[in-house]
Amino acid sequence: MSSRRKLLVILLGFLAVVLLVGAGMFTGVFQPDTPDEGVSDVESYPVAPEKPTPLNSSNVAGYTVTYEERLFYNDLLASHNHTVHDDENVITNCTSLSVSNDSTDEFYVQLECRGGVTDSSQLTESEEFTYSVTYRIMNNTTQQTEIQNYPFEIDRKFNSERN
Repeated sequence: MSSRRKLLVILLGFLAVVLLVGAGMFTGVFQPDTPDEGVSDVESYPVAPEKPTPLNSSNVAGYTVTYEERLFYNDLLASHNHTVHDDENVITNCTSLSVSNDSTDEFYVQLECRGGVTDSSQLTESEEFTYSVTYRIMNNTTQQTEIQNYPFEIDRKFNSERN
């Protein structure tokens, strides 16, 4: 009698496990697809970085790199309607090629920038751009003087710089 009872308990336990696994599979398979699953809305940089004071050849390069990387980031986001999938990354990387100064408060900074939106699930679908840009930096002005091979044709300003 005792062995029959043990067999019945084992069978009931097995049946309970099968039912739980089946219920879990049923709810996992029949979940409705949500169209925005895996997509994030991403905010752009609304303002330029704070300009260092006083300007010198050491800090003006870092400021200009950050300034341009933020603009490029904003343009990359805008080109993707400010949405990025979970497996995508926005990459901006600028390098200062030269810094020259005509006076103590006027600098010219030339940058080379590379970046894009990478897709880790489909590397062949990733986009990458390379371009160069030159800025004239003064205490009260940050002015782009030249840009070559820029991939977008949009207004390159921060929200705080628009009229």
